[in-house]
Amino acid sequence: MKRIMTMAALLLTMLPMVAQQMQKFTLKCTTHPNAKEVSLTTITGNGLKKDGISVANGQFTVSAEANKDELLVVIDRDNRMQGYFIADAPNITLDINTDVATGSPMNEKLSKAVQQLGNIESLEQAKSYLLQTMKDEKDNVVGAFVFSQFYSLLDYDELKQALSQDNYLTRHPLTGMAKEHLQQLALRAPGTMFKDLEENDPEGKAHKLSEYVGRGNYVLVDFWASWCGPCMREMPNVKANYEKYKEKGFNVVGLSFDRAAEPWKKAIKEQGLNWTHLSDLKFWQTVAAKTYGIRSIPSSILCDPTGKIIAVDLRGEALGKKLQEIYGF
Repeated sequence: MKRIMTMAALLLTMLPMVAQQMQKFTLKCTTHPNAKEVSLTTITGNGLKKDGISVANGQFTVSAEANKDELLVVIDRDNRMQGYFIADAPNITLDINTDVATGSPMNEKLSKAVQQLGNIESLEQAKSYLLQTMKDEKDNVVGAFVFSQFYSLLDYDELKQALSQDNYLTRHPLTGMAKEHLQQLALRAPGTMFKDLEENDPEGKAHKLSEYVGRGNYVLVDFWASWCGPCMREMPNVKANYEKYKEKGFNVVGLSFDRAAEPWKKAIKEQGLNWTHLSDLKFWQTVAAKTYGIRSIPSSILCDPTGKIIAVDLRGEALGKKLQEIYGF
């Protein structure tokens, strides 16, 4: 691909699948003409790993052995490129410049999937493609690959339903991260009660979340940070809804992932975020992240008057629609 995709799958070591037939193969690969060397590894990080493969004039040939149907990746770090192929045939070709792998029908299918991923322009397109692929490719490695890229787009119920199925996709090592993600989502799943925590306000005074949540009003608990661009772009929407419904008792509690007090306080003041703000200034180690399984921001939970979580990650129009449903205007 033209640039290296951010993939947690390449950063996590997961348990291998049950021992299976081995596949010897010879890979003929074309990459960037300036490439000097590349590495070859399994996408899960387990098993086959070859570093320092020499490249001449943008091409190289390498012979290796991997579990049959293993998903492999060639990484050209100098040029921020990588390409994928499946070890299911003795002779495979890969052109990283065009995302095309040949040598078997499954490699051709993988090529189409990788190219499709590169053409996706919105989260809506990505989720639609994921859902379709989960139906059409649930019994092969291509489905597992696409699922590994986009499972985080599924909400708690959707992901729980997907992982309850017994098929190749759910048994593949790449699904390990999705299962871990589901465990994190369960910490803030709709229908569960909010979990209390304690952090300081901008003046340094300690407060518990229970001082604001479960007190008879609807409360949006907003996980954000002053350094988070998407969070700050969402703030005018949160502010508009707060102003619209605050007279009805609606409240917002911002739990910041900031690591320094001054940028946090500055953002609150400059943006006019006139609701409750708390933080322990511990960045990603904040108690809010641990308590609610937050791995990316912006994120949020909407709690009803009893403190039960009724919705998560309401952003843009979704927040306004939910509050309109609650308040009737």
